[in-house]
Amino acid sequence: MDIDSNNNYSNENKDSIGKITGFFLFRNLINNYNENKDKPDEERKQIKKYGVLSVILSVIAIIISVSLITSTFMDFQFFGLSYVLLLLLYIFGGIIVGLILSVYAFVFAVMQVRLNRKAVGIIGIILSVLGVVSCLLLVIFLII
Repeated sequence: MDIDSNNNYSNENKDSIGKITGFFLFRNLINNYNENKDKPDEERKQIKKYGVLSVILSVIAIIISVSLITSTFMDFQFFGLSYVLLLLLYIFGGIIVGLILSVYAFVFAVMQVRLNRKAVGIIGIILSVLGVVSCLLLVIFLII
């Protein structure tokens, strides 16, 4: 870290906007992806971490959405607050979290396919689309 004549700290690698907005983790993953993309073909063909991460996120999203879809058929009673609590659980837990996980899973799957076209990337794309569909089914079951 250097100090210039105005006593301002300057560093070429410092990214205050990324740290403020909270996207520094995603930016680090993109930078890591760019480093992996520049590796030789033999090393690049062995990388599967983006596809595995995509599959894990997709499976979590599908499990959350499907479990909440199946709970719509059951009658829960939480001391008279069943409707409000379940509605909040469905909206925040099933729809928002499920969609966020599915979108991130889709991004990681596309990164894997663009990196080395491993089968785990294609599986990640399929599972992330199924995660989005299960979240949409949850919305449909809430409307009905």
